[in-house]
Amino acid sequence: MRRSPKQRAAGFSLVAAIFLLTILAALGAFIVTVSTTQQMESALDVQGSRAYQAARAGVEWGAYQVNRNSACLPASSFTFTAPSLSAFTVMVQCTAYVDAHGGPTVHQILSTACNQPACPNPAPGQAYVERQLQVSF
Repeated sequence: MRRSPKQRAAGFSLVAAIFLLTILAALGAFIVTVSTTQQMESALDVQGSRAYQAARAGVEWGAYQVNRNSACLPASSFTFTAPSLSAFTVMVQCTAYVDAHGGPTVHQILSTACNQPACPNPAPGQAYVERQLQVSF
């Protein structure tokens, strides 16, 4: 029994349709992956900016404490009540370097901000963000 050319073409169109559907599904999965990655990177970029602002607030708080008390305070840790920074913990350390020849004392403030309860975190997760600022005056 011989098949007509029309019957052979009908079988070929089914294979072509399955091939096109497979290609379109792979392309759709690739687009979803790229979009998800871009959204995560954008969110981490915003978190990085917030961590920087939290570390900057820690430096300013430490400088205020030095100016108010004329001395460094022990290492301190605090969190924020503002909703935009409430996810961040800030660790502030101050070191005073006294000049042996009677010159001015130099204060060094190190502020570390991260989005987890302990800064710096030795075992950070995938969404961990940390910024560290150091100021001497």
